Amino acid sequence: MPSVSDPILLFLVVDIVALLLLGACAAAMPLAITGFLATGLCGLGTLLCLPPLLVRMPATVLDLPLGPPSLPLHLALDPLSAFFLLIAFLCGTAVAAFQATTAPLADAESVWVTAFCLAGTATFLLAADGITLAIGVALACGAIWLSRNNRHRQAVLLVPLLFLTATCLLTPSGFAPRFDAIRTAPIDSDHAAAATALAIAAVAGLILGRSADRGWTRDALIAGALIPSASYLLLRLVADLSGGAAQNGWGFVLVIIGGALAIIQSWHSAATPDLDAAVAGLARRQAGLSMAGVGLVLIARAADLPGAASFGLAAVLLLAIGGSVAGSLTALAAHAIGTSAGTYRLSRLGGLVHAMPGTSASLAVGLLALSALPPGLGFACLWLLFQSILSAPRTGGLLSQLPLALVAAAIAVSAALATVTSVRLIGIAVLGRPRSPRGAGARESKSPTRAILLVLAGISLVVGVLPGPALWLLAEPAIRALTGVPPGSRAGLALLSASASSPGYLALPVLALLALATGAVTIALRWSRKESRAAGLWADGMEPPVGLPFGDPVAQSTGAGFLPALPVLALPRLPPIPSVPLPRAWSAVGGLWLVLAAFGALLLALSVMG
Repeated sequence: MPSVSDPILLFLVVDIVALLLLGACAAAMPLAITGFLATGLCGLGTLLCLPPLLVRMPATVLDLPLGPPSLPLHLALDPLSAFFLLIAFLCGTAVAAFQATTAPLADAESVWVTAFCLAGTATFLLAADGITLAIGVALACGAIWLSRNNRHRQAVLLVPLLFLTATCLLTPSGFAPRFDAIRTAPIDSDHAAAATALAIAAVAGLILGRSADRGWTRDALIAGALIPSASYLLLRLVADLSGGAAQNGWGFVLVIIGGALAIIQSWHSAATPDLDAAVAGLARRQAGLSMAGVGLVLIARAADLPGAASFGLAAVLLLAIGGSVAGSLTALAAHAIGTSAGTYRLSRLGGLVHAMPGTSASLAVGLLALSALPPGLGFACLWLLFQSILSAPRTGGLLSQLPLALVAAAIAVSAALATVTSVRLIGIAVLGRPRSPRGAGARESKSPTRAILLVLAGISLVVGVLPGPALWLLAEPAIRALTGVPPGSRAGLALLSASASSPGYLALPVLALLALATGAVTIALRWSRKESRAAGLWADGMEPPVGLPFGDPVAQSTGAGFLPALPVLALPRLPPIPSVPLPRAWSAVGGLWLVLAAFGALLLALSVMG
């Protein structure tokens, strides 16, 4: 008897095909129509992902009539893929709706980038074999990195091939690279180690790839779709398919790499003078914390500690929610501010709380979720990571405990840098004085655009205040499947924990204390208000100097970061791929078709070789 989730998976496939067709025809259709079609398709994908998560539907597999006879493509919908698919489609809905309502409308390139990126992301999230996984990664990476000027075009081919190679290393001899065959057969430890190394390298390339020019669509999609999906790829290849074959040492490698990546990205955010670059660095910091969380899961599973593994996995999934919602929120809010104020440079921004109150509040909520301030979502993720570290095994001597101590210090340092960066952005751009005529004349976005930001801000606040119910509703089946936590785990208003005696984090009392303290200070200031006189908002109650309507420039912040820029390491460069002469108007779309043609040739070669 077919499962209820079978038609849902089929509808998701139809949704992916519709996104591909929309991306291919975006240049030939009116921008308003393509924007609303992309919004509707992404919203439909979001709604389709809710029933499998809320009703706890079993996993289902769909065989596609595509590919060679011996290597057909396979798709599967399980709790882990449905969770990440939900947040990816939610980000896509926000980005597509922002493109359809912003003034002026986004160009055709932004629309097809969104359509192809989300179609590719959904494809590799639903993939049940290595070839489908590589095709989806190629589509998503190609949409992001083949547009305009890019220094990382080689990664369009390299990253999917790394994922395909890692899957083939895990596949038993004589079988197709299907996930169900990998799970049922024993895996050689050397092959699992090589596959883990390739997966880490591919995920790092997927996260760190950047474009040479500024693009808010790419920034929002990278933060909201690709970075959380990179966590899924690590969990799928390293924690799920490798099983117990992945050695405990790779868990320590992941926590060290993740901690270093979190510090580097938060350092870049604190040092950059631009608003959009700072929020992009904070979103990439989430990827480092997720890598550290996956490493903690491997360490806890090797020591047979399901409680510690559940804390680490819950942290990874909560970081995925925060990185997707808050990352796309801050990228979209930064674009709205930069468009209205005419610049992203912090030294020319200020006073936005009066000029753009809704956008400023949304930016503040997003930065709260990306920092480590309670009761934000970032503090809940930090609490879970430290609970996983404190629950880690205490055997093996100093040599095995040193990486855990180092990653705890790295997480704390990155949290401090992210928090100070968020305070700097809010203090200078939102609460500071206006520093330029264009910045002082900034105006709030249109109502639909502002509503999108406020909805994302509301989701971020609700999940930050109630992280326990959010994890229980959306992630409990995935946590149980990967960690083996018994169904008796506590899941209430507090965070999901291993047992009723385990500690829990409850954000509601913290929120009540903060509201009480803020209300008391506000009432005290109103009661003690003295006689005031009219003056400029930027002058702190004083008349501005003659000839300086925005105050003395010497007394204002330059917007520069409080940390020096990190040195750029001269890494070896890959040889450039020979460019194919294509017409300029459709070169990017043609590049995507070339990637698909290359994978088609690879499938034919594999079928001929048996």
